[in-house]
Amino acid sequence: MAQKARREMVVISLCLLLLFPNISAHEQETLNVILVEDDVRPGNVTDPSFVESNSVVFRMRDNTENISMRVLLDLNQNGNYSDVGDNVSKWLTRTCELDENGSLVDEMCAVSHEYVFNSTSRGVYLYQIERALNGTVLETWNYSITVHPDIHEEPGVPTVGDCFGAGCLDEEEVQSESGFQVTTNDVLKLTLGVSVIGSIMLIFSIQRERNASFGDGEEQLREVLESE
Repeated sequence: MAQKARREMVVISLCLLLLFPNISAHEQETLNVILVEDDVRPGNVTDPSFVESNSVVFRMRDNTENISMRVLLDLNQNGNYSDVGDNVSKWLTRTCELDENGSLVDEMCAVSHEYVFNSTSRGVYLYQIERALNGTVLETWNYSITVHPDIHEEPGVPTVGDCFGAGCLDEEEVQSESGFQVTTNDVLKLTLGVSVIGSIMLIFSIQRERNASFGDGEEQLREVLESE
């Protein structure tokens, strides 16, 4: 009986999982931006696949002697690249000297700079690249990075609560007929709520059945003992 109850619990759990929308965890991806002697590749980042929680790595590849570059990212989007909340890299060089243990001889030396956008960072961010010779800035290049929303649902694929096919009303029609707006999220919440309540009732029913079975077994045992 206990094994049967466990099987029923597994089936219930699987049914509840199927009710949730098709959402998968976003795996962080990294975009490489290459800094060369006369350009940044890519300069303006507009690819829709670059979404929230992704990171960008700026890699110094200018082989000109005594040249360094610095990345300034305007995170608060006010046009000023030196505010407290903005992101400014070290001066990047083509190579860094290492000691016999593989550690940096100069801790301030860097050949790349990484920044990770958080999960609510959608928007357009301006950034600058400063190119300097022996510490004197020669050029300043301006670009932008567009961070798109991280949407997991596949376009065109209906999710739980969606109505599709003939006879389905769109949200505007539902709103005009009923006087209030019924969205897909409302239907989803109602479906999940009813399913959870039904599952809880089924669990209690299974428990009562088990208790009743144990009670019947004890009663039969008592009758056998009395008959002996």
